[in-house]
Amino acid sequence: MPRQVPPGRILDKQAMKLYTEEQVRDAIRKRFTARYDKKNVKYYLNTDQVIEELTPIELPSDEEIEDASLEQNNDDLSPAEEFQRGAKYIINKIQGR
Repeated sequence: MPRQVPPGRILDKQAMKLYTEEQVRDAIRKRFTARYDKKNVKYYLNTDQVIEELTPIELPSDEEIEDASLEQNNDDLSPAEEFQRGAKYIINKIQGR
């Protein structure tokens, strides 16, 4: 059952992680693929073990976004240009640039 959050309350930052579709598909395969230990005993990874192997995409914090917007503030840009600049900033952060 999903965690219920009262209106106006934000989940702690550790609660949400972002993964690519490829990572999710790979995790599902790993979860249902049999493995064998040194004694040739068949076992499966549990969900927590699979998740521990994933590396989430790290998004910038609200503070990082605000700081970047203040650093690159340009009053000559239209709202659409500001939006495009912000979108490029987020994409670059997701891609680790």
